[in-house]
Amino acid sequence: MMRCPEECEKQWRPVQGKSGWEKQKEEEAKEEAGKRKEEKEKRKKQKKEKTMEVKKVAEEWEIWDEEEEVAKSEAEAKKLVPEKFHRWIKVFEKKQLERMPTRKIWDHAIEVKEGFVPRKGKVYPLSREEREEV
Repeated sequence: MMRCPEECEKQWRPVQGKSGWEKQKEEEAKEEAGKRKEEKEKRKKQKKEKTMEVKKVAEEWEIWDEEEEVAKSEAEAKKLVPEKFHRWIKVFEKKQLERMPTRKIWDHAIEVKEGFVPRKGKVYPLSREEREEV
């Protein structure tokens, strides 16, 4: 007998050591495992692509949100700032107000003389209630 029964429709070849059926089953199992592995990798790749698409969409939404926020802050600034200063409106935006100014060459440290003790003094007059709070 050199082939499977007719209902099986699979060819098999005799192999030394193990019977042909056992060897054929092992090969089929390896092939199936390989196919499953390929399918798993394919699904993983598809999932990764979907994740990347979602991230791109999220980034686009963030950009749109930032643009809307800038437009809103600019509109709010225009309401609050007098018209003669509107050409410098970007300076009054929320984003600009929240950042630290950049260092300049004229920035310098204030050197205090040795043994200097600052005097206690009023910076501005306070009412009795305000003084009690402080």
